[in-house]
Amino acid sequence: MPSPFEFSPVKLVYGGEALGYHAGRTVLAPRVLPGERAEVEEIRTRKGVVHARPLRILEASRERVEALCPYFGRCGGCQYQHLPIESQTAAKRDILRETLRRLGKVKWEAEILVHSGPAWNYRNQAQLKVGRAREGSLALGFFEAESNRMISIDACPILSPRLNALLRELQSEPWSVALADCREVELLADDRDENVMLTLRGSWNAQQAEKLAPRCLAELAGVVTLAIEQGSGVRVFGEPYLTYRVGEWAYRVSPTAFFQSSRFLLPEFVAAVTGEESGAVAIDLFAGVGFFTLPLAARFEQVIAVESHPQAAADLAANAHSAPGANIRAVAEMAFDFLRRCAQAEPDCVVMDPPRAGAGVATLELLVALRPKRLHYVSCNPPTLARDLGFLLQQGYRLDALEMFDFFPQTFHIESLARLSRIG
Repeated sequence: MPSPFEFSPVKLVYGGEALGYHAGRTVLAPRVLPGERAEVEEIRTRKGVVHARPLRILEASRERVEALCPYFGRCGGCQYQHLPIESQTAAKRDILRETLRRLGKVKWEAEILVHSGPAWNYRNQAQLKVGRAREGSLALGFFEAESNRMISIDACPILSPRLNALLRELQSEPWSVALADCREVELLADDRDENVMLTLRGSWNAQQAEKLAPRCLAELAGVVTLAIEQGSGVRVFGEPYLTYRVGEWAYRVSPTAFFQSSRFLLPEFVAAVTGEESGAVAIDLFAGVGFFTLPLAARFEQVIAVESHPQAAADLAANAHSAPGANIRAVAEMAFDFLRRCAQAEPDCVVMDPPRAGAGVATLELLVALRPKRLHYVSCNPPTLARDLGFLLQQGYRLDALEMFDFFPQTFHIESLARLSRIG
């Protein structure tokens, strides 16, 4: 078994780890800060990189702070609670800039505008694993870091107050039997942190679901929508969807449809992506339930919104229909398939918010063939953003602005907005 060794990292990297060197090898370790001296032990080596576990801090950085959460270091949800919030956002900005340069050859030396909000109680959504405590009571929690072992938690400081209240209630004795066949609980609170959509995943028959549903809706404070998933089927009880408001816009969000999971900064986010644009035609790719579609429709004569997830596409169509006076065409299709047959030449603006895998070169090749005048690329993953921006800059586009939204303090996650325009 490898012996412990001393490690002093030089920088933080995307993913929440600190990078340094030892005995000529690159080393990555979590929960260690640049400039600190730590004792670590190797846990694995992958592609020549040593992944290590910190054992103790020998010399702490002046920046180090005490983590607020007692589960930090075991729970896999947070990576940066040992770092002040101002230093977290500065580190993420530097990581974003370096990732674009290193992976996409995108050299952005200008300012990266950073949008920050409250550092705690910001999550309006959570997926909780279900297990059993030693005495047999119900336990809810998250996976440990790099593991499929569940850690039971009593409260999570990054969840909203309503979600923490439900977390405590669901772990009380009356629910241990009722949720015996449940393996995962998902919670989504609305913009006021009052109404909640609760999704239960497990193995129930129809009779059990019919018995459980009214109890959840009557006894769990704030729960107005209950979805019970078994296999590929979903049964919905109570309100058929949750209504989430952002500024003047109201969105229908149904079970299984994606919505933003950080409740702060959303009005700023919408304004940054859509607020400076207007014209004849806009296209919203990977549109979800229409988060950017509705604001775009207030500024463009026509908006084409494209979403492939069946339930999100249904919500998109309903939200588009309810928008007063909006000229929105909702398309339930993959972005690639839509672009392959799209005849809309030179749209004024294209907004795209792809999943972590990014838009991809094949989709972008079809997109640039339409010669959109402006592109607004929203990304939750700097490495795939770097790849896609690198391609777009080679296809006659220039990067005009880069912004970062710190939606998820205490974690390594980075949300960014790149605004591009066509050259010529």
